[in-house]
Amino acid sequence: MKDRSPSRPIHEIFWLNVFGPHLVDRFGRQRLLSTPCAHMEELPGGAFLWLTRPTPADFDSEEARLAQARALVHLRPELSLESTLATLRQRSLVFTPIPIQFHPDVAEILSQEVDFRGLWTKRQNVEQFNQYRPPPVSEWIPASQCPPPDVDDVAKRIATYRNICAEELIALFHTPVPALLDGTLDALPHLDWYLWHHRWGKNHTQDQLNTLLPALGGWLGYQLVNLLGGRWVPRKNVFESAVIIGDRAWLPFQRAAHALSGLDAPLDYSCTQFFREAQRFSRQHTH
Repeated sequence: MKDRSPSRPIHEIFWLNVFGPHLVDRFGRQRLLSTPCAHMEELPGGAFLWLTRPTPADFDSEEARLAQARALVHLRPELSLESTLATLRQRSLVFTPIPIQFHPDVAEILSQEVDFRGLWTKRQNVEQFNQYRPPPVSEWIPASQCPPPDVDDVAKRIATYRNICAEELIALFHTPVPALLDGTLDALPHLDWYLWHHRWGKNHTQDQLNTLLPALGGWLGYQLVNLLGGRWVPRKNVFESAVIIGDRAWLPFQRAAHALSGLDAPLDYSCTQFFREAQRFSRQHTH
């Protein structure tokens, strides 16, 4: 245990502990030697190495945590054994598996966030995200209510969605989201996580969002056409532009706008959920 400040209190005892000469002097040699532990030996220079358990194999077991608590309370008698043990038990929960029950449409996004936040907060994050349910997808209208194209050149506008918009998205994010270069659906949750984690719906300028919104909507619509057999209905008002699948008209640019509308919007209105909802609908109406 490394402690360069003589007045700094010791907050934790571990399976393996090394007290330098200054700590030995602070606690007193005899008091340290009387610490309940599995093994203690003096090192050259007056330091002591000691173990609370013979091996680290059961470092988080009840018996191991009790040994750590007793050793800490011995050195700091002002502490309560019960409260110290309770803290250690709480730490042990980190290593106790907890069932992951994320909503399937956003499971990969949440899993990436859990992994990023790390092991020590994994349990509480999993518990929190198990309760999360995204709002239902609302960016669609009945195909019968979809207005017809009102642009001068339908084919040119569709090519714009496919080429310029999609390529713009790849240009923006190919480094942090390399899966975009593959052109597969694997990119969807990675892109959603990146936008959510880096707060694109909150911490970026209006110019950046104005560049991203048509790129994201065009790329999302292109996936509906390319992978689900949809048909573009371009409109001068991009938010009215739709992809028709069966008897529904999906509105990818509206979805993109919602996904960039706030701090948690990239999660609440993820492209992944939008595509999967359209995919389920497509499957239901082709059988």
